[in-house]
Amino acid sequence: MSSVDRLYTEEIGGLVIDAHGRQSESLPKKPLVLAGSFNPIHQGHQDLLSAAMAMTDADGYYEISIRNVDKPLLTKTELGKRSEEVLKDGKSLILTSAPRFTEKSSILPGATFVIGFDTCVRLFDETYYPDHVAGSATAVDNSLDLIEENGCNFIVAGRINSRGIFQGLRDVSVPQRFKDMFRELTESQFRSDLSSTEMRKRF
Repeated sequence: MSSVDRLYTEEIGGLVIDAHGRQSESLPKKPLVLAGSFNPIHQGHQDLLSAAMAMTDADGYYEISIRNVDKPLLTKTELGKRSEEVLKDGKSLILTSAPRFTEKSSILPGATFVIGFDTCVRLFDETYYPDHVAGSATAVDNSLDLIEENGCNFIVAGRINSRGIFQGLRDVSVPQRFKDMFRELTESQFRSDLSSTEMRKRF
């Protein structure tokens, strides 16, 4: 059984494919990771990961999950197509079955996750964590506690909103106890007005 098949049957949580197409079930330690559906991958994604690499002086990885909280299971055919396009950027790709950063943090302990403004906002949306309601803490706090326990942190890139105003980490209400988990890419370090959704509408 191939590693991709093992991923779909949940025998493994993730695998890595290098730029030459070689697969390994040995995942990188404390990687710098840009997660996304990459449908399609575009220059904004590439520039974002490059900016995070320059900021951290670390090698960067893309990550695609076959599971998404808002979408159906990604088919193997579609996964193959997206993987092929992502690998053209010359960086390695991690495939996981982790729909949320709580699960990603368990599969990739110590990771630094590169995220955009909208994704950062969703991190603090309790509707994504119905299974994390426990004790007196909020579901969001329980989720971030798990991510913190797994030694993970975030680099956040901003974006232009509908009023033409650049929004960044300062515009997100991050609880004081978790502020050290977040760093910001400033507008001068990275800005892209591209979106996969808008690109799909063009075709």
